[in-house]
Amino acid sequence: MTQLQQPTTRKRWYAVHVMTGQEEKVKQLLERRAKALGLEEKIGRIVIPKERDVQSRRGGPVERRVFPGYILVEMVLDEETWHLVRRTPGVTGFVGVQEGKTDKSGVPLIQPLRDHEVDSILRMIGEEMPRPRPIWHKGEMVRIKSGPFVDTIGRVEEVNSQRQTLIVMVNLLGRETPVEVEFSQVERV
Repeated sequence: MTQLQQPTTRKRWYAVHVMTGQEEKVKQLLERRAKALGLEEKIGRIVIPKERDVQSRRGGPVERRVFPGYILVEMVLDEETWHLVRRTPGVTGFVGVQEGKTDKSGVPLIQPLRDHEVDSILRMIGEEMPRPRPIWHKGEMVRIKSGPFVDTIGRVEEVNSQRQTLIVMVNLLGRETPVEVEFSQVERV
């Protein structure tokens, strides 16, 4: 099963190919441009996978890029963010572009990195993938705050931490109906 569900409101990790040696410059440009365009909410962390190399010619430890020419960007992929990344000097493209396939707005379909792949890379470089907060529990009452069921109150039936989704039982036309929502779409009652 592919994960080409875009545009999405959930931040996913994407591998971006950049000119080798310009990873830091591209990262700084992306952060500045996202702020200038008011897209900080859609652009999360930008990571240049590096590891400390104990041996160096000068005797001290040095950082070595694990994947020269690549950065990892956590983002909500939509038309704005796609253009932001693609038009940043030093970026040559996204990894995982589905050739010839686009969404309704013309943005190419791009395969996000799998959570376990990102988790593995972040652990390897000494960082951790942030765990979704708050933690939801079966039986909790929540209010859906966005999407087609906005302002509906329901009971959490199932929690999927990997996908950051909940199955919430809501009353629809007099029956309890399961609705899948993202963590960010609900709040505790």
